[in-house]
Amino acid sequence: MKPLDPFADKIAIVVSSCDPFFDAWRPFAQFFQKFWSDCPFPVFLVVNELDPRSSWIRTIRVGPDPTWGRKLITALRQIPQSHIIYFQEDYFLTSRPDEELMAEDLAYAFENDVDSFSFRARSKLEANFEFITERFGVVPDNSDGRTRCQANLWKREVLLSVLREEESVWEFEAGASPRTRHLRILSYGTREGSPINYTMSAIVRGLWMPEALALCDEHGVETRPRLRGIYSDNKWQQRIRRAITRSRIRRALAKNPHAIIDLDA
Repeated sequence: MKPLDPFADKIAIVVSSCDPFFDAWRPFAQFFQKFWSDCPFPVFLVVNELDPRSSWIRTIRVGPDPTWGRKLITALRQIPQSHIIYFQEDYFLTSRPDEELMAEDLAYAFENDVDSFSFRARSKLEANFEFITERFGVVPDNSDGRTRCQANLWKREVLLSVLREEESVWEFEAGASPRTRHLRILSYGTREGSPINYTMSAIVRGLWMPEALALCDEHGVETRPRLRGIYSDNKWQQRIRRAITRSRIRRALAKNPHAIIDLDA
């Protein structure tokens, strides 16, 4: 028996996305297959109207232009597993997950009725963070980081109770923490030794991060169609590249709003 097999029927991986980010779906799938092709959990990709096809990724189509909150609520209601691990389409795996370590963490979460468990630490440890082990601990009740959208294990019903239909992902991260004061939320205390390693965001403000493209080049992963500009710290360049990117993607989606996208290609 493999370390994660006892959790295989309890957990689903949910990849939050929307059609304007369809160009990240193939790279996400390729990195996932490269590093975790034998993942025991079903993987669900949340989309609007496009038609991604895959031999191993399942699609949940939620219709045109719902908010992030409404989209995720709609998707979670269609998933039978009691727990989910949250991903986004631009979280590219960078190494094989440590399944033995993950199994230890999951066992602790299930045995101790944990509501949410973040496998990625914040950049700075909070003063009143309470370590349980040398790896992870309890996120303070007054923390504004209790609802970070990183690779988190969530009880599905608990996440549904915290989500609000009208919220964007940024509003959820910034404002939902007070709604979780009564919940038991854990997180890794440092970014070293996490069982899941990935690019935190391959796309920032709608633009490819240079290091994400370098990672793709290193592993022979294509980003196609190449519609998206490259991120720049220069605000003027950033605005121009974002405007061009939005225009290109809008035209591509308008041309074929129900396009079939082969994620295994």
